[in-house]
Amino acid sequence: MDRDWILNLPKVELHVHLDGCLRPPTVLKLAERLPMERRLPTSCDEAKAVIPPKRCTLEEYLQAFKITVAVLQTEEALERAAYELCEDAARENVIYIEIRYAPLLHLQEGLSPQQVVEAVLTGMRRAEKAYPIRTGLILCAMKQESTARSEQLAHLAADYTERGVVAIDLAGPERDFPPSRHRKAIEIAGKEGLHVTIHAGEGCCPEQIKEALNLGAERIGHGVYLYQDAATQLRVAQMGIPLEVCPTSNLHISGVMDSYADHPLKRYLDLGIRVTLNTDNRLMSQTDLTNEFAQVIDAFSLPADEVKTILINSAEAAFAPDATKVALRQQVEAAFE
Repeated sequence: MDRDWILNLPKVELHVHLDGCLRPPTVLKLAERLPMERRLPTSCDEAKAVIPPKRCTLEEYLQAFKITVAVLQTEEALERAAYELCEDAARENVIYIEIRYAPLLHLQEGLSPQQVVEAVLTGMRRAEKAYPIRTGLILCAMKQESTARSEQLAHLAADYTERGVVAIDLAGPERDFPPSRHRKAIEIAGKEGLHVTIHAGEGCCPEQIKEALNLGAERIGHGVYLYQDAATQLRVAQMGIPLEVCPTSNLHISGVMDSYADHPLKRYLDLGIRVTLNTDNRLMSQTDLTNEFAQVIDAFSLPADEVKTILINSAEAAFAPDATKVALRQQVEAAFE
């Protein structure tokens, strides 16, 4: 399909990490401003260090975030990153975006957790005024960290349920860190009316998808390994649980594919599973949402009606008010009339 056609489609992005989507010039500029005691080693080439190997484990992929997290420790930097991500998305006709990040990782220069959240929300609101894009914020707890930290994150998210935060997420390495460790945090979020999405089955461990469902996850981040657990695959289909698929990122780290055509997402579509397409990390994976659609369309020769299905899936899976979801769906449907 014509790339311009894809570019002009109204798109919805549900899985994108703030610290994985900085513009390369922004990384370099912010790195120059780090205080001396936190400067990166002189041998570190920031421009190269934020791009993981084309084939790596999830744990290796996550190493690149040491640099982007290091430069996002001030209100100015966080607001800038949020604004620029929304701006980049809007320029490729993303009409709704849910940005996620782990605010408790951004306290190294003395910011409070509240300041960290408010800085990002400020950048997002500024972008909404400048571009035809709507936004939501997802706060991440890290699977490898303590339960006390995840519970703190859940309470923090609850304080902003009426101010732009729409959900919490469990992210980070999978091996040895089952999501069930953070059951209390998920329960806190549920009681406060927050939505829940959980990274599961990204770089291994199909059993983590089952755990995520048992915890009440409304969406699954990635879900690449779902096909290895037939019972859970059927359960996801029957429950209508959306998968936040990130094809280029998955190709980098999943260990189960050598090309986009090897991705199980077409299998999931054929089974009626609600597949959505996302970028995950625009910087680390050198991609945007237009490219994700172009690669998948080419790999599977997807017809326009299946492209529309994916876009409708994304609109309906958004952690947004019903009126917003209806408006998003109407924009998608209008593009295909």
